[in-house]
Amino acid sequence: MTGAHVKKLSILLLLAGLFQLPHVLAAPATIAVISFAEKPLHLIRATTLYTIGAGTRLQGGDILQTGGAGIQIEGLTPAIVALGPDTRILIATNSKAAQINLLSGWLKLQPVAASTHASLAVNAGGLAFNVTNSASVIHVGSRQSEMFVEDGSQPVTELDNHGKAGRTLTLNHEDFAQRAGDAPLKTTARPEQAFVDALPRPFLDPLVALGKKIPAAPALKKERDVTYEDIAPWVVSPLNLSQQMLASRFAPRLTDPAFRQAVKTNRGGVLEWEIELLRLERRKNPH
Repeated sequence: MTGAHVKKLSILLLLAGLFQLPHVLAAPATIAVISFAEKPLHLIRATTLYTIGAGTRLQGGDILQTGGAGIQIEGLTPAIVALGPDTRILIATNSKAAQINLLSGWLKLQPVAASTHASLAVNAGGLAFNVTNSASVIHVGSRQSEMFVEDGSQPVTELDNHGKAGRTLTLNHEDFAQRAGDAPLKTTARPEQAFVDALPRPFLDPLVALGKKIPAAPALKKERDVTYEDIAPWVVSPLNLSQQMLASRFAPRLTDPAFRQAVKTNRGGVLEWEIELLRLERRKNPH
């Protein structure tokens, strides 16, 4: 790193001290609960990887990785949420809204009578929408994103590779839509057979709130601190998550040599991560 580069980063570091973390990760309040889980799954909270199960209370900023089985989430009004196997989401929140960032896998939304005026948004593989009073299934695969509206109608907005909103379409009852990369969203009146065949079996029926049957909150079982490999899919994801938010959140792991080297190798030159590396160096060498 050149002297000019260090000087520039020092100025930016000073300015960065004025910034605060976005509200999406600010408050550790309970926002929802895992009401059902077929098998244990993984949770990344702050910088720690946990194994969890049914009854776990969720917070803003939580990252869920379902592994080989599905789960149901309640409390994210105005919908009950189900995740299929091999699904990864990050839940972002503020005081009035929540957003599910679907990195990969299966998501089902079933409307419920909302007890609050909170809203729920979804960001999924080039598609974004605010959840309406409709039931829908979204799948994000390696090549394309797909959406099926079981009931009601749902406006959906196309996002470009930089997360900028483009065209908005309304999907109606039993409409099926596919989008590959930056290509326009294609809609048909019925889902493709391949989509139906791959659909998680629990998604075939309406989701039912479990209410009083939800287990008590279990103690979180810590597995380990996160590695760079754990967070890499989020850092470089097509969801266009804030690099400032990610760098600030995972900066405490930079004290681990392997994590720090992985950041230098993969995020070297990315301003937000360079600032956190410089902060660490200043703490280690205050003079």
